[in-house]
Amino acid sequence: MEPSAIALEPDELEPFEQQIATQNRRRLLVIGVPVLAMHVVHVLLYRTTDAQRAVLEPQIARWGDAVAAVHAITFVVTACLYVGLLRWGTTRAGRWLAPAAVLTYLLHGAVIAGVDQISTASGVAPFMGFCLFMGVVVTVRPAVSLVVYAIGAGAFVEAIELMQPSHASRTAVLPNGLSIAVVSLVLSWMLYASRRREYAGQATIQKQRKVLAELNSGLERRVQEQVAEIVERAEQVEQLNAQLQAQVRERSTELSIALAKLAEQRDGRGRLRPGVVLGERFEIAETLGEGGMGVVYAGIDRTTRSRVAIKVVQARSSTQLDALHRFLREATAAATVAHPAIVRVLHVDVSEDGMLFQAQELVEGVTLQSRLEEGRPWEPGRAARLGSVLCEALAAAHARGIVHRDVKPSNVMLTPVAPGLKLLDFGIAKLHDLPRGPDNRTATAQGAILGTPAYMAPEQVEGSKELTAAVDVYAVGVLLFELLAGRHPFDEKTPWGMAYSHMCVEAPDLHALSGSIPEELSAIIGQCLRKPPAERPTSSDLARTLGAFASTRGASESIRPASDWIEAWLH
Repeated sequence: MEPSAIALEPDELEPFEQQIATQNRRRLLVIGVPVLAMHVVHVLLYRTTDAQRAVLEPQIARWGDAVAAVHAITFVVTACLYVGLLRWGTTRAGRWLAPAAVLTYLLHGAVIAGVDQISTASGVAPFMGFCLFMGVVVTVRPAVSLVVYAIGAGAFVEAIELMQPSHASRTAVLPNGLSIAVVSLVLSWMLYASRRREYAGQATIQKQRKVLAELNSGLERRVQEQVAEIVERAEQVEQLNAQLQAQVRERSTELSIALAKLAEQRDGRGRLRPGVVLGERFEIAETLGEGGMGVVYAGIDRTTRSRVAIKVVQARSSTQLDALHRFLREATAAATVAHPAIVRVLHVDVSEDGMLFQAQELVEGVTLQSRLEEGRPWEPGRAARLGSVLCEALAAAHARGIVHRDVKPSNVMLTPVAPGLKLLDFGIAKLHDLPRGPDNRTATAQGAILGTPAYMAPEQVEGSKELTAAVDVYAVGVLLFELLAGRHPFDEKTPWGMAYSHMCVEAPDLHALSGSIPEELSAIIGQCLRKPPAERPTSSDLARTLGAFASTRGASESIRPASDWIEAWLH
């Protein structure tokens, strides 16, 4: 019953329980005095004297004596608990006094509810009130609260069964009391989860402060060691200190000027102004695109004077940290793969104002998505050549343990230079050898679904935590199907319908759709679209098979077309 979603480190559990015990002790001591006074008042009000018994109905007199007796007993138990809280409330043994207090008043409410059956058939308010009150005032571990409320509910049922002779009345009051007991139990769990979440947040902040303090301490220690070494070797200590002070003053002035200029580097929409230089090397030019996490600019590499694409990311809140990590994985993944059909990463760095940026080659061309929007099917040999080159690029990535996981037409750029295409955006690529965290999970959460529904393999739709290179082969199969047929394999308009089709519906046979598509090529694409991942070919095998088919059809080794349609789009 522990709230596993709010994980605490083993060394945090004892301080958390100590904090809960302290809070419970403080609250119970505050309410203890008025509660004891309440019991005394009830004893004085409800006990009947001989004179009162002479005029009261026997049933009413018996009811009053029973109420007074129960309050007297509870007064004694509460007083003992109060003394125990004063002396041992925060010790390991004393921590059980809070659950004991909850159980005491659940039993008190149950007995009072039973006694009230003497005078009224609906007297369950005391039990309901104490259930709710204890559920929101005292914080108890879920497993313990389950036992306590189960005992209280059992006592309530037993008291009603003993004291209420009418079956109809019992049937009327029992559901109300038991429902409130369940609600109070849920409230108790919610209170515990809230306290645990609050403590986890505080612990995280304390850890961050400790790490920062250790870093600062380490930096300070290293600086002191370096200064001590310089002082030991220098003959003119006073002159050296004076020089260092002058350098510090100069650096402070430089930083002040740099901070003052930061606002001038951005326009009214928060984008970097043309002419801003990142990393003393890359000069910002025009904006190419913008997303929720950052902006992509065209720019100039001052070292080579070549045009580059510069992706700038800046996390402004903790909710954006996952996207920042994905950006770092993209840079890492793309930088480890060397292939002419994969965009080259040139540089990754952090600017002076904390912006993470990645410079890569600027690809001139149009996306395959733009070509598909024309709706004209491709010639089989040419489509096979494109698939061959694309699979060669993917095979290079797969050999490095990288699965792209988002192969789609908008991530394939057609270029006027060999090999004729570039594979873009490794932003959600998964490295098979990513370091695992303390919970033995990789950087991608288990069960997370990342990708584009129209091109996702069945296992990717299901949120499998072990995705292989087969998901990229499946996406290539969907892409080639579109090129050859001029339509998607599954005619669905909604993401849910598309996901269902990928998992449960077999793709149509291309040769049956169009007799102009050779059976051999239709069979190759059909293998790519097999539902079980193990039945699909590898990217390297697929590259060779498609390449051989393209050669038999006389297709060029490069995707560069004989016509000028790409050049026309570019200009």
